[in-house]
Amino acid sequence: MTERIGDYFVRLELLSFEQAEQVLAVQQEQPNRRFGEIAVELGFIGEEDIESYKRYCAEKDGS
Repeated sequence: MTERIGDYFVRLELLSFEQAEQVLAVQQEQPNRRFGEIAVELGFIGEEDIESYKRYCAEKDGS
């Protein structure tokens, strides 16, 4: 099972637990939006971090 995106960024210390909670709060109000999209919009992570997560998932799924 692939690690959830918020857990991934917190584990790598690219996102604090508090920032992840902020993203989740926005996501609860706007459930059609993706975690990564919100985190980028809030300035917590960059698009390159999303791409890194996608590569991580592809590697995990391929192993």
